[in-house]
Amino acid sequence: MLYDILSLEGGVYIMIVEKIICDTNFSYLHPYFYNNEFALRCELGIGDNEKEYMENAEKRAFEIYHILFPNGADAIFFNYWDYDYLCDGDANSTIIPNILEEKQQLTLLKECFKKYRHKVVKNLETYDAPEDDTYNLIKRHRIICYADKKAFNYKKYILAQINGKGQDISFVSFDNECIFSIYDDRGCDIVLLTKERFRHYYDLVKPYFLDFDMEEMNNRYNNTNV
Repeated sequence: MLYDILSLEGGVYIMIVEKIICDTNFSYLHPYFYNNEFALRCELGIGDNEKEYMENAEKRAFEIYHILFPNGADAIFFNYWDYDYLCDGDANSTIIPNILEEKQQLTLLKECFKKYRHKVVKNLETYDAPEDDTYNLIKRHRIICYADKKAFNYKKYILAQINGKGQDISFVSFDNECIFSIYDDRGCDIVLLTKERFRHYYDLVKPYFLDFDMEEMNNRYNNTNV
């Protein structure tokens, strides 16, 4: 089956998925599964003890990755958050976690900017209003890095996310029109950009589906058959 994966802009063809992730109107905020029409939710960690649970989380994440990206991901993207540390004019101990998170963000930025061609999509919608007292999130930027035939160290990024030690990185396939996002050892979301891709990958990743959302995924699948 053929898919419309190219768009002509200014005499240059670009991938539809690339156009979408570079658009400021594409917010891509948690929960990805519930915020996107053509999305699937899979379970990663399963087992009777912690060792078995974590081993399965890693194994299943890698298996799903290879289903979606048999030739490797074309791009990755992640959020860079700006914080207003002193929005009320007073020093506050609650800013320490934000500073540590920003250090982690800067480390990833340095690594990716040095190795990959990249693009920054600025000033995206945030979870909270600028005056939020808990997080003081004031700006969100999407950092997009392109593989350009360089293989991403996907195992490193996936393992970091499963173990809660990494940035929230999403993997992208331009040809397969999908986005793969792991939220932690419990599971992951797969966002498809077309109805055809949704139906195609529904069958391929069904063995990994999260039981809790099975009914919702079945309804979405049935609704695409009209």
